[in-house]
Amino acid sequence: MNPPKIVIIGAGSLFFGRQAIWALNHQPGFRGATLALVDIDEKRLEKMQRLAVMVAESSGSGVKVKASTNYREELKGADFVVLSFSKNNAQYRRIDCRIAAKYGVRMCSGDTIGPGGVFRTVREFPLILEIARTMETVCPEAWLINYVNPSAVMGIGLIRHSQTKSFALCDTHHMPAKFESYADLLALQGEERKTFHARVAGVNHFTWMLGADVAGRDVLPEIREAFRALGLAEKDQGASKGRFNNFITAQLADLFGAIPTCTGHTKEYLPFYQGRASISEPIPPLAIFDSDEREKNTDGMWTEVDDYLEGRKPIQEFLATGRADHATDVIHTMLVEDGRQYFINRPNSDCTEGGGSPVTNLPSDAFLELLCRLDKNGPQPLPVGKFPLGLRAMQTLILDVHELTIDAIVKEDRSLLLRALAIDPLVNSIATAQELLSEIYAAEAEILPSWMAAPGTQTTQIPEFSSTGPAPQLF
Repeated sequence: MNPPKIVIIGAGSLFFGRQAIWALNHQPGFRGATLALVDIDEKRLEKMQRLAVMVAESSGSGVKVKASTNYREELKGADFVVLSFSKNNAQYRRIDCRIAAKYGVRMCSGDTIGPGGVFRTVREFPLILEIARTMETVCPEAWLINYVNPSAVMGIGLIRHSQTKSFALCDTHHMPAKFESYADLLALQGEERKTFHARVAGVNHFTWMLGADVAGRDVLPEIREAFRALGLAEKDQGASKGRFNNFITAQLADLFGAIPTCTGHTKEYLPFYQGRASISEPIPPLAIFDSDEREKNTDGMWTEVDDYLEGRKPIQEFLATGRADHATDVIHTMLVEDGRQYFINRPNSDCTEGGGSPVTNLPSDAFLELLCRLDKNGPQPLPVGKFPLGLRAMQTLILDVHELTIDAIVKEDRSLLLRALAIDPLVNSIATAQELLSEIYAAEAEILPSWMAAPGTQTTQIPEFSSTGPAPQLF
């Protein structure tokens, strides 16, 4: 195969763009590759282009760098197209989370489930589908890799409404780091570490460890007890997604007999931590997503890019301290076929053993995060087994919310979007769903489609309160 052409749409996304630049200049399968950077923000795009050129020249990788504000110009000849964009991410998540909190819906992340997931999909999916349909004619053999949250929802939409070869990714389960974290938790040493294996699956951000073993020994109870011990001494971590995750992991493991593997997100999918119960939990309700902190971190990252570009920091430091990313590792394995396995979001079908469903008690079209073998033909999932009752029902409900959201967008049907909100596990009544749909639409009308508007919709003021503190109790 000739050196690949990799197109990153949303190259100004620092949480992926910088890591992709580092990876393409370090991993041997990318030598001589073409890296095409695309972003509508010309100022940020120019900075990322300069950074990529400096890194390529310093590393001697032979990587060729291109840049454009028009994605159509760069799709020709593409082998892989990675989507990593979001318009004013922190701003709109702040709106989603603060309005939702008024109505008793507390979102510690606000980008996958609840009103945050629904509204982010409405904002981002139309462009994702437009890109996919353009690829069908311009580069029909290229792989489209979605990195935009909510990952599962976007992946469902691409599978249902595009002929492009696609799958979706999330870096929470980056391998081998994910399994190594459990080996560390169990204090495994030497050769024993290499024998750790876990069966993990679920809708993205709602994933669960259904079994784990070390050299054939069941260690799921040991992992649960390790989290319980950590939870007993747990301090408030401050950041919304990091608060009391060890305690919650052990508590959910006791309830379901399976261990959540992405607790910082998973706790947001459940009504248990919304603060509505008459009997108090030993931990406080979820804190609202730290939008202000996200903006501060993003500004700091851009300052660091400027330091490299202006010579205040040597580019050799970037080369020495950077790291690979989940998406670039996946692409590299598809190119060189090195046998590495990764967690990929894809339909629950085509299992490597027997060709059936990896999760045997969920339908074959359930869009799940599954451990997969990879080669040039794409991901092939490994067997998982059955979901426990109760947890299976929650998986199905979340998938229904996701599918309804995509159906509403494609059909431009406000009533379907209302249904998606009403059955969402965080929303506590039909009236709440109606108010959320109307009020968040009014606050984001400049970016949302007109079919979402209800008669008489007017703009609204966003409530002001701490992103980590309690929301006003208006119900």
